[in-house]
Amino acid sequence: MAYNQQDDDISQMDQAPPSPGGMPSSSYAPSGYPEPQGMAPAPAMDSGAMYERMEEIAESLIDEKWDQLIAEVKKIIEWKERVEEKQRLLINDVQKLKDDFKVLHQGVLGKLDDYDARMRDVGTELGAVGKVFKDVIPEFVENVKELSHMTGRMKKK
Repeated sequence: MAYNQQDDDISQMDQAPPSPGGMPSSSYAPSGYPEPQGMAPAPAMDSGAMYERMEEIAESLIDEKWDQLIAEVKKIIEWKERVEEKQRLLINDVQKLKDDFKVLHQGVLGKLDDYDARMRDVGTELGAVGKVFKDVIPEFVENVKELSHMTGRMKKK
């Protein structure tokens, strides 16, 4: 039940205004003026009825404010659920990124291990070639010297 201006108007109509002499008046018209036709005087309210009316108005105000509060709380709950859903999606995305990064990292480390093994093989092969040249070059130099002497002798002849 919602409180509105009509409730105020009704509560004011239930009570007759005090008369100038302090005595209760039977109509709303000031003394000396004719009473409007077709309107019956408002009955005086006893204190129990007035209390009940005040209680009804208070309850209607409380109900209206309670309904407004519930509507606002529902909006907050909906917002919270949307934020939690977004948070859940972000957490999933971050977890996927972590997993993808881990796979990428392992791939890069695997490639580095392959390159390292290949470089070690190349180093080993270069070492072997170096040994061969070490053994072969002195003999090669000796052969070149001998050929040089031979060609020199042949040119002299």
